[in-house]
Amino acid sequence: MNNKNTSLIVLAVLILGGIVFYATTDRSGTGWGGADEMHDEMMGHHDDDIVESYEVYPGDVAEMMRENRDIILLDVRTPEEYEEVHLKGATLLPVQQLSQQSLNGIGLGEDMKDKEIYLYCRSGSRSQTAYNIMESLGYTNVKSIAGGMIHWEEDKYPFTESGAYRGGMMTDKDDMMMGNPESPRIAFDRTIHDFGVIPQFGGTVEADFTVTNKGEETLEIGDITTSCSCTSATIANSSIKPGGSTTLTVVFDPDFHEEPLDVFKRTVFIPTNDPRNPEAEVSITVDIAEGQ
Repeated sequence: MNNKNTSLIVLAVLILGGIVFYATTDRSGTGWGGADEMHDEMMGHHDDDIVESYEVYPGDVAEMMRENRDIILLDVRTPEEYEEVHLKGATLLPVQQLSQQSLNGIGLGEDMKDKEIYLYCRSGSRSQTAYNIMESLGYTNVKSIAGGMIHWEEDKYPFTESGAYRGGMMTDKDDMMMGNPESPRIAFDRTIHDFGVIPQFGGTVEADFTVTNKGEETLEIGDITTSCSCTSATIANSSIKPGGSTTLTVVFDPDFHEEPLDVFKRTVFIPTNDPRNPEAEVSITVDIAEGQ
């Protein structure tokens, strides 16, 4: 082989090596590799879940928080839920209190209507309501975090903390927040059902929960959702008279998609008009015998 051919081969190897190096080198300055790799590593959401136009994946918000992006996190749950766990730096404004006046009171008035704001609740139901209210008020850059705190915690994203809210509130814990003796009050015979070990190819399994209204007004149940598409739930009656009961049926499909190994949990969200519990929930746990 002559020197000219040898030089051409060496040059080709160097160019190819440079391309590979460029493609795999961290150019973001974050230590996570390229943007796509960083996105894939952080995105722990269920692959079969598609976000709506008003939603954003929790992994995308976690990435923004890690980059210290100038965003506003608005928690629209109750003070009790906030105290248990919330996103770091989040402002609390329960959806029951959401109005232009209350937004003005927490510093999100007219001059903040184009600000990047991310709403979240327990499952995404209340934050959808909050999104609709804020959009109607003229807020142009608002999104709801898909799956709420349930998906955030299931996918083990960071940036959470506990503790009571220290910011200002428009109203105290009044009858709207705490309920009164005449309010509807949801209760369950149990809040978790363990299916134990079930075969992957044995078909769906289901469990019935008894839902009771222990209040003195009619309990209204909204559109029920779940934390994952592998789980579904239906309720026999969406209106429950005082002292009455109905059945909530939860169905799990072990072969719907790839699931975690060992025991895992799926959650059912039940929107209600119970002021103490506006988004009740029950859970199932399951361990799939893979390949059986």
